[in-house]
Amino acid sequence: MIKKLTHYKLTILLMLILIPSFIAVGLLNYYVQRDSIREELITTSLPLVRDLIDWEISTRLQDPLLASSLMARDTFLIDWIEDGEIDSRKIEKYLESIRIEHGFATSFFVSAKTLRYYSYQGVYKEISTENAHDIWYYDFINSQQGVALDVDTDEVSAGKLTIFINYRVESTTGELLGVVGVGVDMSDIAALLQKTQKTFGRVVYMVDESGLIQAHSDMNIIEKRNIHTTFGIDKIANAILDSKARTLDTQYAGTKGSILLTSRYIPDLKWYIIVEQDERVSLKLIRAMLLKTILIGFVASVLALLTSIRIVNKYNQKLEDSSRLDHLTQINNRMELDHRLLTEFSLCQRSGGTFSVLMIDLDNFKEINDTYGHIAGDDALVKFTQLVNSTLHITDSFGRWGGDEFLLILPKTKGLEGVAIANQLRSHVAGSDALMDFVLTISIGVAELKEDDSIESLLSRTDKALYRAKREGKDRAVLQG
Repeated sequence: MIKKLTHYKLTILLMLILIPSFIAVGLLNYYVQRDSIREELITTSLPLVRDLIDWEISTRLQDPLLASSLMARDTFLIDWIEDGEIDSRKIEKYLESIRIEHGFATSFFVSAKTLRYYSYQGVYKEISTENAHDIWYYDFINSQQGVALDVDTDEVSAGKLTIFINYRVESTTGELLGVVGVGVDMSDIAALLQKTQKTFGRVVYMVDESGLIQAHSDMNIIEKRNIHTTFGIDKIANAILDSKARTLDTQYAGTKGSILLTSRYIPDLKWYIIVEQDERVSLKLIRAMLLKTILIGFVASVLALLTSIRIVNKYNQKLEDSSRLDHLTQINNRMELDHRLLTEFSLCQRSGGTFSVLMIDLDNFKEINDTYGHIAGDDALVKFTQLVNSTLHITDSFGRWGGDEFLLILPKTKGLEGVAIANQLRSHVAGSDALMDFVLTISIGVAELKEDDSIESLLSRTDKALYRAKREGKDRAVLQG
């Protein structure tokens, strides 16, 4: 609550600073507008459009970038590759589920061993150095990059222009297994740029590190026009491409007059976003609509402030959750469990008392993965954690210790009480309707904090108790004294 109040106070303070400041600057600009049009456009209006597009495109590509990253580390995909790429229907079904779930234009995997190009429609072809359309694969592999974006036509989708997110797939030993990724329809980005151009009256496009246009409202010039060979901007092309570490605000002489320009390098995409404004048009517009521009700018600034606060809050919450929650089961991860163990241990050290720790292992979990597949195994883990969570007290701490091992911290609980709770958990799991698709039992090691214990010794005894439970036949709870 204190944190929230502090945050709200900071938000109010920012608004009290920014809004009056904007009003003051707006009034000042009203009297000096004729002498500061160029500076205002270069330092305020154009960068605002640039930043909005930067944010919008980065947001749109965040999901495909994350999805490709997760695919590259997916144990199902890696296991399927290392098992010899048997049954292409499995990878076809996997790619199709990724494509449909996220609404991507395409999804694919290229095998480093067989050179097969697997798509969501099946094996499309075997790539070759003799095919110009396959050079992207060899360029990407030779670059040693982990991830890269590539604008190209998608052969599987009848030549539709697509942004491909390519991710390197490696084994646990670092051996190259292939390239996996997804594709986003380039027309979506073009539509965004067209909308921006119509709304703000500015030309917005993106170029790669060689100056080749990769995103534009006019799809006919994508990957066909380079700023090095375009009249006017060719004079400052090197300056744009050399400004990776900073934004560039400048101008150049176009065919009909001065063009104001701002650009920024986006490291995640390895592209530059460029926003242009014909100075003649802006002078005419600002002279006629000065008062209206100030009003619109004020409203836009307030909306941008509110939107930014909301985005920051949401992003911070995601960061906080990802740092303490297991990504699959959404329960405490090992780092959070370590923190709670230390908190409980310190409390007992200061005020006396004790607590018990239960280390829980799913019996024969590998057989579930081998029999039903890793997706079913993940589903079993999620249902198991939901079942356990439904039986816990608010003071208990439950989390994933690693793999199919879980840890349960029971404050103010003695060892024998911990064993009773452990046996209740075993009964719940054995009799659960949610887990009836699997033959699932659990083994539990229990240990109570002793006076001379450290966290390490307590966990060691808990682990030994679990080992005894497994050795003595599984599906049981064992207390380690």
